[in-house]
Amino acid sequence: MSKILLASCMFIAMAAPSFGSEIIVALNADIRSNNPGVNRDGNTDGVIRHIVEGLVGPTDNGEIKPLLAERFETSEDGLTYTFTLRDGVKFHNGSPLTADDVVWTFKRYLDPATKWSCLSDFNGTKKTKIESVEAKDTKTVVIKINSPSGAFLGSLSRPECGYSGILSKASINADGTFAQPIGTGPFRWGEWKKSEYITLTKFDDYVSPANDGKPDGLVGSKRPLVDRVKLMIIPDGATVKAGLESGVLQASDIPPSLIPEYRNHPTLQLIVAPNNGKNLFYMQTKDKVLSNPAVRRAMAAALDLDELVAAASNGTGSASASIIASHSAYFSEVQKKRIPYDPGAAKKELEDAGYKGEPITIIANKRGDVPSFPAAVIAQAMMQQVGLNVQIEVLDYATQVERRRAGNYQVISQSVAPRFDPVFAYSFYVGDKSKDPSLMWDDPKAIELMNAAYVERDETKRQAIFDEFHELMLREMPGIFLYDMVDVWGATKKLKGLPVWQSNPRLWEVSIED
Repeated sequence: MSKILLASCMFIAMAAPSFGSEIIVALNADIRSNNPGVNRDGNTDGVIRHIVEGLVGPTDNGEIKPLLAERFETSEDGLTYTFTLRDGVKFHNGSPLTADDVVWTFKRYLDPATKWSCLSDFNGTKKTKIESVEAKDTKTVVIKINSPSGAFLGSLSRPECGYSGILSKASINADGTFAQPIGTGPFRWGEWKKSEYITLTKFDDYVSPANDGKPDGLVGSKRPLVDRVKLMIIPDGATVKAGLESGVLQASDIPPSLIPEYRNHPTLQLIVAPNNGKNLFYMQTKDKVLSNPAVRRAMAAALDLDELVAAASNGTGSASASIIASHSAYFSEVQKKRIPYDPGAAKKELEDAGYKGEPITIIANKRGDVPSFPAAVIAQAMMQQVGLNVQIEVLDYATQVERRRAGNYQVISQSVAPRFDPVFAYSFYVGDKSKDPSLMWDDPKAIELMNAAYVERDETKRQAIFDEFHELMLREMPGIFLYDMVDVWGATKKLKGLPVWQSNPRLWEVSIED
């Protein structure tokens, strides 16, 4: 073991004193803040979900159910939402949750001075504006919006919004600055030693929402089963591996390359869990060569998607050409459709398109936790078999992201973080590319369908919109969706429960056996 690695392991050990029952988990980078929905990133969202809760939250399959609310009702015109709060919910400082706390929290979020990440989603900048939030009585909250929305409840529960987590007024200092998050979640904010660790402590008075005894997204059984959670900031994969094998760490994400080693490890278990994120090839539909849908369809037909996914995911993924996650409530029979592997058909499409061997470059990165590079290599070989002149350019991840955001690419092999409601995924890819070059597809019909899905509240009608969207995507092929992202974690065999959900730790209903 190198001196640097040994020193890192010693540091972890010294930083992890005994604290009753405790789970120590690695994070690959520090959080950005502890202020829900403000100055956030994925790691920040993953920590905050343990501390705060919103009125509603997503299940594993993306359905939105009550969380702090016991129930909610929507007016016939879709403009008024009435939430009845659960009895007996307390903040971490012991004060009871009331409707006034909800009103105060939303007033704070909607104040531009707060710099809430989701302000533009609720102030009318996009489609929805919260017109008012009022307390009808101590346990009833009424929220009125400006126009019907099929995505309003889903928007409230988004990680980027800090889950619209309801806070105690005591979270704010007397001078109006943010002190620390005092929420209602299963764990309380503990200590943050920047660039080293974050601790969360068990909230003894926590009571889960109605459930069947099992964790389910953010709304199932949420019992805190350990006294403390410690999240160590360890960006080095070798140090994480050493920490897991030494027993200093109880759980962490691991690169897929370690799957064979951990599958039969004597003291560690392998945890593989799908999430709503997507691995895909972006296509630049404004490119001279790729502006022809026939060329894009040929590229898709050249791929033996099952073989590609099996190899790129180390056998953990399942091929899916849909934007919608395969375990979503909206993943229908139509969503299972994909362009079949057919090299002959691919060659015919290229011939009809007048393709003359022009070069096509796939930009990839070599991060170990995503399939960007291996997927590109496999796709290159398959596409070359049908006459496509495919090259690979390897960039660091930050530069690759900059190229995508600027629209400066032909094809990009990339992974995209989870989004619960399909319409949030659509909005990440679809829209006016002249205004936002990071978008993948600006087909007028696709934009029309996306906008319709935002407004439509009937689930059957929404399904029809999503299915029509998928059929259109298969005809136009603005991108090739490969498979849902997969969380790959290593953990001690003493750990019971599933410590990861949607790419981040979920440490309720998780325990350590002696």
